[in-house]
Amino acid sequence: MTNTAAPLTARAAPPTEPAAWKEQSMYTSQDVSKLVETLSPRAAAANIIWDFDGVVTHSEPIHERSYVILANRRSYKLADAYFEPLVGHTEKWIWDRLIEDGFPADPSEIEALSTERSSVIASLAHESLDPSWLASALIPAFANVARSQTVVSNGDPELIASMLEQWNLSAHVTVGRRDPSTDKEALFRSTCKPPALVLEDSDTFLSLARELGAFTVGVRHSHNRRATLPADVLVAL
Repeated sequence: MTNTAAPLTARAAPPTEPAAWKEQSMYTSQDVSKLVETLSPRAAAANIIWDFDGVVTHSEPIHERSYVILANRRSYKLADAYFEPLVGHTEKWIWDRLIEDGFPADPSEIEALSTERSSVIASLAHESLDPSWLASALIPAFANVARSQTVVSNGDPELIASMLEQWNLSAHVTVGRRDPSTDKEALFRSTCKPPALVLEDSDTFLSLARELGAFTVGVRHSHNRRATLPADVLVAL
């Protein structure tokens, strides 16, 4: 028998093209030269902070798929559109939420679940991920003008480092490392020192960046369509 998560109306899928998205003016892959020109003055001598998932690469679909794979192994069906409300949170937070909603596991198993998912993610990432047009264009463009370029993420820093190496970007950007007892916010705060340029897909971290005095680039993609993206410049992957 297959268990099925009960659909939650509060987490219903957003419209395919929300009105707010249509009204926003965004840079796309067709506007690379213009975007580089716009951001270059902000990048000069700045600490540039890159989020990884949803910015450096559009990895949210494989994260979504990884939880489905683990659910299928346990004959459990996740609700439709289950993943979007979880985007941007730590893995522990996500597992706590999924288990609360019926995923057949105990909170004491989260460490083992994370280890199992790490293996799935690593395989999917190396097979199918490419850098976003944004990262492919801007990371090399700013290599000789920025003070630093750092990936600050909730993700596995070893996997991120290996992907940057695979994409020939590791010479230009470093991976922020945090103590297991600290979260992304602590690392973000310690890295976001003005002048700073922040590229993020999360409302929370865009707001924090602006609070810390950074110039912000909000990144829209298929898995954050409900985000408001309070940023100085907007781009769409």
